[in-house]
Amino acid sequence: MTPAEFFAALSRRWYAVVAMLIAVAASCMFLWPGQHVYSARGSVTFLWPGSISLSKTDDGGLAALVNFAAMVRLAIDDGQAQESTSFGGSLVGAGVRNGFTVVLPNSGGQWSAEYNQPRLQVESVAATPDVAAAKASSLIQEITAAASELQARLSIPPDAFISTSVSSVEVVDGGASLSSRMRGEASLVSIGVFLTGVVIIILDRSIRHRKFVHRGRRTA
Repeated sequence: MTPAEFFAALSRRWYAVVAMLIAVAASCMFLWPGQHVYSARGSVTFLWPGSISLSKTDDGGLAALVNFAAMVRLAIDDGQAQESTSFGGSLVGAGVRNGFTVVLPNSGGQWSAEYNQPRLQVESVAATPDVAAAKASSLIQEITAAASELQARLSIPPDAFISTSVSSVEVVDGGASLSSRMRGEASLVSIGVFLTGVVIIILDRSIRHRKFVHRGRRTA
């Protein structure tokens, strides 16, 4: 079929074109919100025996607690954790839709590293809030268990163990990024236009064939 014949078929079957375009538009409107991603976050703060979780930890033992937090992070890192792309960033902000991270907070800037918080931050992202929260809770449990096991291997007396303070897990809806929604809409429109062309060609040939057969029978 030549381009001229194709556009002639579109003109003859304009009603089918309108119906297909309405279907494509309705599909675009339905899918525009996109698939949401949920982020669950929590943290584990390391404390000297007898301490309580405050805004700041005793500066005299801060470096040792930070080093211990880093050791615990290495103990639970199975190579699957993903790093945030920026200081203080999040997996959702980095465009990750399924994964988790365990981070020792960096208080420095982009060009300098400063670790002065004896705390591990966890984040889990998933398509549902329940899955994201369950993974974040599991990571927190792994951290506390690893801290106890590490100190036991170092033969530290139980009454001298570094303790942990666990925050509650908070889940937020990260929404769907504008870029991902626009890519999805563009793909849907492309597929819709292609299918519209195919349907029009098939419909036009079928109707013309039936008319030809009908005329042939009348002539006979």
